[in-house]
Amino acid sequence: MKIKTILIVIGFLSVAGCSSTRAPQEQPQLKLTSLLNHSLFKTQETVSKDELFKLPEAEKSKFLAFVAKQQASKMRMDIIVYNYLENKLSDFSYHGDTLTSMQALDHGHGNCISLAVLTQSYAALLDLETSFQEVTSQPVFAKEDNLVYVAKHFRTKVYAPEENDTKKDPNKILFIKPGSLIDYFPTRGSMYSGSADINDLISKFYSNLAADALAVKDYDLAYSNILQANKYTPTDPELFNLAAVLHRRTGDSQSAKKIYKAAINQQLISINLLTNYQFLAKKMGDKKLEEQLDAKLFFKEKDPYELLTLAKNDLQTGRLYKAKRHIVQAITKAPYIAELYLELAKIRHQQGHYQQTKALLKKAMELEKDTQKLNVYQAKLLSMKTRK
Repeated sequence: MKIKTILIVIGFLSVAGCSSTRAPQEQPQLKLTSLLNHSLFKTQETVSKDELFKLPEAEKSKFLAFVAKQQASKMRMDIIVYNYLENKLSDFSYHGDTLTSMQALDHGHGNCISLAVLTQSYAALLDLETSFQEVTSQPVFAKEDNLVYVAKHFRTKVYAPEENDTKKDPNKILFIKPGSLIDYFPTRGSMYSGSADINDLISKFYSNLAADALAVKDYDLAYSNILQANKYTPTDPELFNLAAVLHRRTGDSQSAKKIYKAAINQQLISINLLTNYQFLAKKMGDKKLEEQLDAKLFFKEKDPYELLTLAKNDLQTGRLYKAKRHIVQAITKAPYIAELYLELAKIRHQQGHYQQTKALLKKAMELEKDTQKLNVYQAKLLSMKTRK
């Protein structure tokens, strides 16, 4: 199951990650709300927190009856939640919409945020502790009106109830808390990239809705959902990034710059934020700032999928050398990702190295397990073989 994020062409905006970067607390924090140009927007009604996790009474009864039956077999409570969801979600299909628990049940589909919200609803009925994980996975691109959607992956861990002997003996330490990891449509090659809590989940729900609104140019609704998300993760760099992109899209470049500058000064930094800030600097003609941000991007540690995304941007704008450098770095970190070799093949093809292009396509085919993608690679290779 995938989370929708947004990538602005030449610079990208990720809104569905679950990890948060916390700023050092030595200096007073500039709150995001103090940096927004509120006069540009009108507050719209948003989904309430209670509505996120609400379940129909009939569904609650059905779930609790299932729990009672499984408990008779002395099944652990977190495993019961897993079993119920496995049965419940057997006919669910992936869909990019970010939905509440009730909406997900009604529609029979949703994205990973939707299903994490649904999982939380069931776990809460049993007073079970949960945590959440973000994993980076192969980006899925779909251009639409100058925006590119990129997929990330989100999963939930439901912890087992504390055992009675652990409660009685305070000296007994569990290094790894037992529980069930619930992963919707796990992706091959995914890598763990950060932990999250319930506040992160709620924030990402509102952030996703803000991104959806931004995509259809409903700037008031985007603004309103950003305000909601900010209540739960006030130091999330992706939220600063989203707010800055919103201001840039509404023509207020100065407020966007102020938001980016405040985030960087407070060490709220992400690849997405730096890339979009660099795009703004270029748009404003600030060459010096653009170069400074380019240096920050170079030294910022990136995962293979971030490097892949940067390379695709570079390739789109004709910066072949930079694109090649990013792809080579990504292959060094994750030599098992097929799409990296495909992108490098595109670069070498544009540079006129046709034999290397063929070899790279063959390598991509060796690693790719997806039949549809294999067919695409095969077609590209065949077109290369017909070259005289």
